[in-house]
Amino acid sequence: MNLIYSLHKSFELNAKRNAFCIDDKFYSYQDLLDSVIKVRKIITSNIDVIDNNIGLVINDDLETYATIFGLWMEGKAYVPVNPIAPKTRNLEILNAINIKHIFDSSSKVEYSDFKTHNVSEANTNNSTFESIKFNESNLAYVLFTSGSTGAPKGIPISFKNLNALATALDRDEEYKLKAADRCLQMYDLTFDASLTALLPALLVGACSYTVPSNVIKYFHVYKLLEKHKLTVLKMVPSIIYYLRPYFSEINAPSVRYSIFGGEKLYEDIVNDWVKCVPNSKVLNHYGPTEFTVCSNYYKYKSNKKNKSHNGVLSIGKPFKGVDCLILDEEEDIASNNQVGELCLSGNQLTSGYYKNESLNLTSFFTHKTANGISKRFYKTGDLCFMDDDGDYMYVGRKDFQVKIGGYRVELGEIEYHVRNHESTKSKNTLVIDVKNTSDNDELVIVVESIQFDTKALLEYLNTKLADYMVPKKVFFIDNFPHNKNGKIDRKALRNIIKN
Repeated sequence: MNLIYSLHKSFELNAKRNAFCIDDKFYSYQDLLDSVIKVRKIITSNIDVIDNNIGLVINDDLETYATIFGLWMEGKAYVPVNPIAPKTRNLEILNAINIKHIFDSSSKVEYSDFKTHNVSEANTNNSTFESIKFNESNLAYVLFTSGSTGAPKGIPISFKNLNALATALDRDEEYKLKAADRCLQMYDLTFDASLTALLPALLVGACSYTVPSNVIKYFHVYKLLEKHKLTVLKMVPSIIYYLRPYFSEINAPSVRYSIFGGEKLYEDIVNDWVKCVPNSKVLNHYGPTEFTVCSNYYKYKSNKKNKSHNGVLSIGKPFKGVDCLILDEEEDIASNNQVGELCLSGNQLTSGYYKNESLNLTSFFTHKTANGISKRFYKTGDLCFMDDDGDYMYVGRKDFQVKIGGYRVELGEIEYHVRNHESTKSKNTLVIDVKNTSDNDELVIVVESIQFDTKALLEYLNTKLADYMVPKKVFFIDNFPHNKNGKIDRKALRNIIKN
């Protein structure tokens, strides 16, 4: 598959069908294509051919979605920043990759230091669709995720990587969408899972129903499901954790697919959820950003025994074209049922972190596979094991990286900013993830100190970190527990806080 040409073909074939429902307003594929043409005209008139990475302020509107496809059809990459994130963090991202141009559909321009373009203000009447400029080695997007040094790390994904993902999804016989499908798009566009929500829908002419950033996500999902009888749900597991108190009221026989990804999916809640979506096929997707969103999936079996480990549903088998292996602590190939670090190889694999050779050296390696071919692998940091049937079980993180609301978070980055505040500079501090009353992961700060007012600390963190990265609570403790090696015992610390 050539994704970009296939998208254009779908936009034309389905011109009269609805492509998006945004804030209860429908937009057709023709509306989308007209906006794409505007974007391309702005690019060819204002942006140098050598400027390949373009900033994108992500808003929940047609112009933002059209900008992505317009950039792609001009062979350029988008670098998304969230307007509700601290401006200092967004500037750090934009400057790290030397951005000169930004597309921003906001009513107020926040990034005046850059050349800013607004699609809605463009005058491109009677423009025609020009031939697509495509080179699979060009970048399609660069996402910045939390970094352990306090600075975000860039992950560039090429059109080759993206084509490989689209091809893998297209070949998956368990997941076949139709033009009549009504698909949930609950992710903001700084989260790569948005692509596996959007692309399958757009390629078949289905309609995507979006969730704005300024609402309670789980409640809005519920409303869309009730009002529009959605047929395809792609969600982070947190959504159904919050919806759990309302399961008795949810009856959604319209749902054909319920797909999860981005966090651990616990089997017990799926057992309850499937009663709400009795005609749905449930799939558990797994994959890191470095491997273009998705590498493995597991199909949940209703009324049958499912595979899980410590209550976490299996992540299943890899897609066709994806190689998985597990390394033990000595970095030898682990045997079946032996826990080790999951490593991935295939055409979806990024070329490496943006301008970060030291991290590339520790994260990627070459291995000769059973057929004698040397392949490049990525160390995911996820501890897994493969059972005798070839299914992979998720055990936990090798490092202190966690998923909060589907977003990947390095605890070290938050701790870096915590330690930089005046109130905590001379104190031992840790950030850990704990279960809240809704059984979702939540970040908390633990300070080895007598109690003090933390209002200034939390306000400071809100200026440095995205909202989902800011801990909600601060705990105080006389002394951190330590293990026999003298290291702080995080597990014991969690138990102390829990009690």
